[in-house]
Amino acid sequence: MKCTRACAWGFALTALVAAGAAQARGPAVHALTDVRIVVAPGQTIEKGTVVIRDGVIVAVGADVAPPADARIWEHTDLTVYPGLIDAYVERSWPRKKDDEAADGGHENALVRPERAITVHGVDDGTAKKLREAGFTTVAVAPEDGLFRGRSAILNLGDGGPDQNLLRASHAQNVTFATTGGFGNGYPGSLMGSVALFRQTLLDARWQEKAWSAYSANPAQKRPPMNTALAALADVAGGRELVVLEGDDALDALRSASMIGEFGLKAHLVGSGDEYKWLDEVAAIGVPLIVPLNLPDLPDPPKEDDMVLSLEELRHWDQAPGNPKALLDAGVTVALTAHGLDDPKKILSNLWQATDRGGLSADEALALVTTAPAGLLEISDRAGTVAKGKMANLVVVEGDLFTEKPKVREVWVDGHRFEIKESKPAEIEPAGTWNLTVTTGDGQTLPAVMVLTGDAANLSGTISDPDGNQVPLSSASVSGMRLEIVFDGTAYGMPGDIEFTMDIEGDSGSGSGTSPAGEFTIKGQRSETPEVIR
Repeated sequence: MKCTRACAWGFALTALVAAGAAQARGPAVHALTDVRIVVAPGQTIEKGTVVIRDGVIVAVGADVAPPADARIWEHTDLTVYPGLIDAYVERSWPRKKDDEAADGGHENALVRPERAITVHGVDDGTAKKLREAGFTTVAVAPEDGLFRGRSAILNLGDGGPDQNLLRASHAQNVTFATTGGFGNGYPGSLMGSVALFRQTLLDARWQEKAWSAYSANPAQKRPPMNTALAALADVAGGRELVVLEGDDALDALRSASMIGEFGLKAHLVGSGDEYKWLDEVAAIGVPLIVPLNLPDLPDPPKEDDMVLSLEELRHWDQAPGNPKALLDAGVTVALTAHGLDDPKKILSNLWQATDRGGLSADEALALVTTAPAGLLEISDRAGTVAKGKMANLVVVEGDLFTEKPKVREVWVDGHRFEIKESKPAEIEPAGTWNLTVTTGDGQTLPAVMVLTGDAANLSGTISDPDGNQVPLSSASVSGMRLEIVFDGTAYGMPGDIEFTMDIEGDSGSGSGTSPAGEFTIKGQRSETPEVIR
């Protein structure tokens, strides 16, 4: 078979510095010394040492001596916290062909409970953003559909799910907000979504009973087997956890009705406005994963505008107090960065939840460490800085609960990730860039990158010589440096490719990494945004 230019481009990328595929990470033994250690909510060691061996914490304390074979990290004036945990991170299903109805699957494309996100995990761009916010462990769920499929629990280290997986199957994931409508198929309304949800679970119960009867007496007609309904048998029987996501507090109440009707074992993903129906939400009696997506203060009205909406002002005033109100009402709560355009915003929002919302620092820490660890059933290995736990840590300058906390390092399974401080953008890189990639063996590969938007909100694509486009997972600017991440799957790469370019005018140069190694890159801007528009 003749290899196209795109094929050759992808093949060459997979061969980037093949010898670097197994890059050494340095010693497997580390000691963080002279550091303030917040072991758990309400438990702090003012000056001590954390010792890590082979990805596990082996000693924590004020009088711990670093072992002779450890690499020493002197962390004076820094504080170590347990790595933060997010119990609900969504990922779009990477391969659209998997959304098509498969033989034996459900006739409605929104019902795909047989899918499992395990094989895809967290894309590298999202993992990097979450680490920059202090997260080390997440439950990642498929984003698309009504019955979306099973979530998985993973750490946020380098490599794929095989290196980061903690549990392959955590829960089935559902939302009532997904509808067809406007010619896009059934259901076309919220009422239709609820009806499809109920009918699907009833069908799953029927199929399980039919097959149970057949197994007891095979001398009868064999019932049909639908793989989607089979995947929901344990949910319909109350034996498997289901996570239901809603758009507002009323969705939580709607979910409560379904939980009661079917006897579901459930967690709810909230909306941040549960304070509006606090007593009713608390009466549901299930754990709540709450987005900390706080609104900005509304702009004052202009002369020709009406007065500010009372509802907007009320939400701005009361949203920071939503987590505390739920805790005081007896609800089991964990916080999530779900819904934020940048996960790092959860840190400043946590400060608001303490400064304006009434949470203590210990309560706030628990809501992003021990509480989600409990919901994910990983408290035996995560959520605190303790002997025998995974070496998942976040290291900050000063305190975590300040208006602008400074995360300096994140450790995942004993591997250190330095968090570089982002600088204000000094460039506007939008336009068409002709790129030249140079591999470790000297091959030069052309590519075209198109960026749109301003420095604070960039998006775009990267194309091979045959014009095959891949959307960028992330594009950001720090000072005069452009940072790019995109999915290498289209070119046969088992993960993401990322690179940085230092830009001066219409020229740029830098370097990048792929799952197979490193490369250098140069770019020349050929078209400005005015031209490409």
